[in-house]
Amino acid sequence: MMSIQEIDAEITKQLARLKESVNKTELLQVCEFKLCNSHKEIPWDRLRHKGIYLIEIKNSEKFDSFESWIEAFKQEWESEDYLKKFTPNTKKKRIAAHMQNNIQDWIPIYIGKSRNVEKRIYEHIYKELNKTTFALKLMARPHLRDQIFRIKVLEVEVENYDAIVPKIEWQLRNRINPIIGRQ
Repeated sequence: MMSIQEIDAEITKQLARLKESVNKTELLQVCEFKLCNSHKEIPWDRLRHKGIYLIEIKNSEKFDSFESWIEAFKQEWESEDYLKKFTPNTKKKRIAAHMQNNIQDWIPIYIGKSRNVEKRIYEHIYKELNKTTFALKLMARPHLRDQIFRIKVLEVEVENYDAIVPKIEWQLRNRINPIIGRQ
């Protein structure tokens, strides 16, 4: 029988392998969509799996720097109308990670994990502002209705979901730096 220390040593090796693998992993682009047409433009059947998802927003090209873009975005996102409504806030640390870069075409706003990616993304888009489920609640934000979003996913069908998927999500979050989140 293996001792706890031997098991720990083996887990440490496997976590290092997982980290190395995730660092080489790219999420698969599923679609681009406007919120106002999301029900038609999102191929929901391609989201019926467990895994990680990333929601990005397209730079409207009105801004020539990330700094000017994020200031405008934060002003709308952090409006009094959305405070304490079970929605995630912007993250200074993750925003700072993008400040040195030129403005990107696509800005990562949120990364998450779910045993049902389709249902979770649906909640992020359509959940009503007054509901207590924690989500982005994008349709409840009229200023975003004409914005273009993109969904990327990483399907992760594993036996040990609770042990593996949070580690993958954490690693991707630290690499991608989505500007909104709880973590």
